[in-house]
Amino acid sequence: MSTDVRSPRALLTSHRLVALVVLTIALTACFFDKDSSPTASPSGNVPNELEPGDVVSPSPSAGSSPATIALARRRIKHVVFLIKENRTFDNMFGTFPAADGATTGTKCDGTTVPLKSAVDREPDLGHSFTDGLSAIDGGAMDCFADAGYSTYAGGKGIPNYWAYARRFTLADHFFSSVYGPTGIEHLWTFASQSDRFVDHERPGQLGSAGREFCDDPLETAFSFPKMNRSEQERIYRLEEEGPDGAAEVRASWQSRWPCVDVKVLPDLLDQRGITWKEYLGANQWVQPLRIVRHVRFSSMYRNVVSEESFFRDLRADRLPAVSWLTPSFAESDHPPKSICAGENWTVDTLNQIMTSPSWSSTAVILTWDDFGGFFDHVPPPHVDLYGLGPRVPTLVISPWAKRGVVDHETMEFASVLRFIETIYDLPPLTSRDANTTDMLSAFDFSQTPQPPLILRQRTCPAG
Repeated sequence: MSTDVRSPRALLTSHRLVALVVLTIALTACFFDKDSSPTASPSGNVPNELEPGDVVSPSPSAGSSPATIALARRRIKHVVFLIKENRTFDNMFGTFPAADGATTGTKCDGTTVPLKSAVDREPDLGHSFTDGLSAIDGGAMDCFADAGYSTYAGGKGIPNYWAYARRFTLADHFFSSVYGPTGIEHLWTFASQSDRFVDHERPGQLGSAGREFCDDPLETAFSFPKMNRSEQERIYRLEEEGPDGAAEVRASWQSRWPCVDVKVLPDLLDQRGITWKEYLGANQWVQPLRIVRHVRFSSMYRNVVSEESFFRDLRADRLPAVSWLTPSFAESDHPPKSICAGENWTVDTLNQIMTSPSWSSTAVILTWDDFGGFFDHVPPPHVDLYGLGPRVPTLVISPWAKRGVVDHETMEFASVLRFIETIYDLPPLTSRDANTTDMLSAFDFSQTPQPPLILRQRTCPAG
């Protein structure tokens, strides 16, 4: 379902009602075994699948039509999963025309406040797993940090991000996969699970000065323990209690070495001979494949390369079929860094993609990895023990992306994996990517291909 940004705002109410009905039906379907008659979960209101990684060889839910998938496979030869950091939809696009945005927010004390004008360097707010639980507050969306009630109204401060949204497709119901934080969100972008981990290493858990994951067996990070069904249901219900339940959720965690052997999408790509690379900027929190033992200590890790290698491969017409791309921390949009500097990096990157030989067959999914403590008013579906987390901005940028459209489909990081799996005919990894949308609603493969949108970098405010 999508809305042309040029449509009257009066259509929004009916669109949201339709979206709510569709979402309710979709979520109900996802919570039951697709191969048997629907039966209530033991609690009556708790999803059947609370630990996505426990579902072995899941069957994918219905996706797009065979004709649409066939067209997608003809048009898309390169997928770039471009991930930035720590923003919500309302923070960046809360006033975007025809989008489900907000200009006010509710606080824990019940008061309603206007969202203040966001500035270039916003504060770094709490965005841990329990921060996300507290902010969502069982769906009330009212316990965010005081400084998080801000928005770039009218695109002021982020004009180029808004320019991409006006030209291509903006997804306004795209959620982070888990409640936070960065490190573990990025593992979900590869595995559609985290092997129960809910955090990356904190000070005091590091075996050395930096985060080295599988390279340092002395490191630990917080994780859920292995739990039986009744224990999982207890945690699920505590998560519904927001700040009141967050402390008990945290008390259930154990410390483990963050070095796991879960299946990741590159495993499936390698099996089919499909090329892939992870292009990493300098950011110690973003090293997801360094957490995966069989990748880190095999030839697969040769595909984990520098951010600069992306641009060299692009210029040499060697872009792989699937790319994960993250900038350095300074250019990631993570507060308190300059969002102008981060936007400039994005503009330069997209300019280079759009002027490369690969542009005609490329789909870029540009998203942000977690909520960063910023306010968002849309309650995320509570699909299992890990999320969904708050909404994050997401842009689908491609010659085949619908022009000037806001896509209201419910999506998350696993939806990008489902998109890739659909394009390259791969099976799902966990219950998450099996049960989410394939994102093809954001594309029109029969349209005249969109030309590049070449933008100029801006002069940023003084630090």
